Amino acid sequence: MVEYYGTTSEVPWLFLLASWIAALCLASFVYTLWNRAGLRLHLSVHGTSAAPGSPVGDLPEYLLRNSPLPEPIFEGDGVVMEVGLDTTGAPRGPARLIGFIGSEQISAATGLVPRSGWRHTVELQGLRRGPVGARAWILESSDLAGLFRSRRANPDAEVALVLPRFASLARRPQARDLEASVAAPRAGSGTEMFGVREYRPGDSLRRIHWRSSARHGELIVREYEPPGVQTLGIFCDPEPPGSAVADQVARLAASEAWDCIRNGGRVMLWGPGLTPSERGDGRSLWAALEWLARYPTRAAAGQDADPPRVTEAVAVTGSAQPEVVEALEMVRRRGGMVRAWVVEPGARRAPHLFTDLDLDGPVQHVGTDWPL
Repeated sequence: MVEYYGTTSEVPWLFLLASWIAALCLASFVYTLWNRAGLRLHLSVHGTSAAPGSPVGDLPEYLLRNSPLPEPIFEGDGVVMEVGLDTTGAPRGPARLIGFIGSEQISAATGLVPRSGWRHTVELQGLRRGPVGARAWILESSDLAGLFRSRRANPDAEVALVLPRFASLARRPQARDLEASVAAPRAGSGTEMFGVREYRPGDSLRRIHWRSSARHGELIVREYEPPGVQTLGIFCDPEPPGSAVADQVARLAASEAWDCIRNGGRVMLWGPGLTPSERGDGRSLWAALEWLARYPTRAAAGQDADPPRVTEAVAVTGSAQPEVVEALEMVRRRGGMVRAWVVEPGARRAPHLFTDLDLDGPVQHVGTDWPL
C-alpha cells in the first residue's frame, strides 16, 4: 500500500519506506521461527510446605534421606512449583505460558528469556492424593514487533506425586480380644517360599527352580522367607465407592504398611484386578506409599495376579468384594491371621458386609474422617 501510494503521489522516499516495512516483516517472521525453536518449557517442584498433621515431621531422618522422591509430598501439604522457560544459545523472547497444574490454571509471561533461563514460582496448597499432572500447556512466542505469533502445545506430564497420609495404628485397639477365634500365624520355619530370583554363587542346587530356569534361559532359584519374618498382605477394594472412600482406604493401608515395615516385616499390596506391588519392594515404605498414591490402578490386560502368599492379611475395603474375602479365607486356611477395615461414609455400620460373606476375623468400621 505504501509503495502504491508512492507510485501515485510520485514521492521517492515512500519507496524506501515500503522496502523497510517489507524487510521488517521478513525479519520478524524469521525471528519468530528462531524464537520458537529455541524455547523449552520447564516444570519442577521447587519446595514443599508441610500442613498440620503431615507425616513428614514424624518420619526418621534416615528414611527421608532414602526417599526416591526429591521431597515427599503428602495429601494436604503445599508445594511450590517452578514454571519457566529454558533457551538454547542466545537469549530469546518474548514468550507466554498458559496451562493447568492439577485443577489450577497458570499463566505467566516474560519479555526476555536469558541464557540461564526464566522462572516463575507458583504456590499450590491443600493437594489431593494422587499424581499432580501438568496438562494443556501452550507456549506462545512472538517477534519484537508483535507482527507474528507462534503457538506450540506441550505434551502432558506428571510433575509430582502426592502420597496418602498415614499414622501408626499399633496403639489403636484393633479387636485383639477377638484374635483368639482366629488361627495364629505359623512361627516361620524358613520354608515358606516368597518368590524366585537369579542364581548366585553359593546357592544350593536343591533350590533351583528348573521350570523357571528353562523359561528364562538362566538358572533361577527359589527364595524363602527367613524364620519369624512377618509378611503382611494388604488386600484393597478394587472399586471403592467414591473418592473419599478411596482416600481413606489408602490412608489405612499406608498405616498398616508403616507399622509392619518399621517392625521389620514385609508388605504385599494387592486387589482384584489391580496391579500388585512388586515382591522386591516389600520392605520399602516409599514403594508402598507410591502404590497407594496411584490406587486404584487397574492392571493391564493379562496381568491380573493371584493373591500373594502371606502369613497375615488385612482387608481394607468400602464395599462387599467376594474376591477380597476369598483371599482372606485362603490365608486363614493356611494358618494365617486375618482381619479387616470397612470404610463407610458417615461411619454407618454395616455388619452384614463381611458376616454375610463368612469372614471369620475381627472387623473394624470407620468413617472417612482422618485421623481416626
